[in-house]
Amino acid sequence: MGPGAVARALIRAAYRLVRFPLHLVDDVVLPVIFDEQAPVRRAYGKFLLDCDGAAAYLLADDTATVHATFLRRRSAAFQHAIARHPSSIHTESEVLMEHHRTRFRERRSATYTSGNSTTLPPR
Repeated sequence: MGPGAVARALIRAAYRLVRFPLHLVDDVVLPVIFDEQAPVRRAYGKFLLDCDGAAAYLLADDTATVHATFLRRRSAAFQHAIARHPSSIHTESEVLMEHHRTRFRERRSATYTSGNSTTLPPR
């Protein structure tokens, strides 16, 4: 085993240690906070996919290859679901925005009396 192979093995071991908390966040923390189609989750998944792909290529890491393949398939499944039902995402966001508008109007009507201007706070 030459010095290049030893260095690659040490970097591979270090990457596996770093990858564990990153995948733990992806598997445990993010699903609790965000749904599957949230942009944050998709961006984080893309980041992990890029990291695992680079490790698989540069370090010849078989474990990273398996993880990259899994993440690539999962990402493709999400993109396929979005492509099949794009209106559902827009419908959900429109419902959420209408909910926020309603809450805003209720708070505004409770704060401002009908005789005051809506642009200036009451004195």
